[in-house]
Amino acid sequence: MQKLSDEQLVEELKFRLDQSRKSLRDLSIVNRKLVELNHKLEESEALKSNFLSNIRNEINNPLNSIIGLAAQLAAIVKRPEVSELVAMIFSEAFQLDFQLRNIFIAAELEAGEAMPSIEHVEVISVIRGVLDNFRTHAAEKQVSVSFSVTGAEADTLLYFPTDSQKLQVIVANLVANAVEFSGPGSEVRVQLDQTEGGLMIQVQDQGVGIAEADLKRIFDRFVQLDSGPTRAHLGHGLGLSVVKSLLDLLQGDIQVSSTPAVGSLFTVMLPAAAYGADGITFAEGGNLFLFGQMDEK
Repeated sequence: MQKLSDEQLVEELKFRLDQSRKSLRDLSIVNRKLVELNHKLEESEALKSNFLSNIRNEINNPLNSIIGLAAQLAAIVKRPEVSELVAMIFSEAFQLDFQLRNIFIAAELEAGEAMPSIEHVEVISVIRGVLDNFRTHAAEKQVSVSFSVTGAEADTLLYFPTDSQKLQVIVANLVANAVEFSGPGSEVRVQLDQTEGGLMIQVQDQGVGIAEADLKRIFDRFVQLDSGPTRAHLGHGLGLSVVKSLLDLLQGDIQVSSTPAVGSLFTVMLPAAAYGADGITFAEGGNLFLFGQMDEK
């Protein structure tokens, strides 16, 4: 092995030191560029979040006004020809609002922004509120909707820790599907039960049913079993995928059993969720009430 002289050793050390300094400079430049890129990505995410929030409000607020005004007109106007037009306005605005809400929720889920907000929820009132919203559409399709509570004392079911808005969306999509795929004269049954593990919500219809081969596909996004230009049913194939994603967030589960030409039964199992100790949020019928400590004056 050839020995290096002192001068050669010094030169080799200088060379390696220069190389190390150059590598550190290059690494510093790369790190600075990564920090700048990360900052731009954060700004982009913030802009996207603000855009989703703003556009949702810009669309939902006018639609809610149209739905509310149509409902008031329906209660006031008695002329049949006008009442029919008012009912049509209400129905179309309600369906558009419902579909847009699913689209916005799907976008939030895709962006990872649909985080649970745990509250004490008055479950019976929330479900009844959802069913009331679908009464007009169900009546148009000549479908009756019933609701029952079983398996526990009513008082023990009043408040349950979960996410109120996500619970509304889950129930609304299941009821919407049940009504949409039911024929005239049939019934949609919604049943609420309290179990050891939490809540069980069942939505049963007497509709067209689902073939066994399609049961695994119905929770995929944008999948519609009734597709094509001549399809007979509304929707964009988002509803059940949104339900499954929201239940995953709430650590819940959904099962379906169905027989073609007989009907389908969707069963949701929802566990009790934890909530923060820095104040309790109660939700009743979708309206949020915040309870916290008040400063003494």
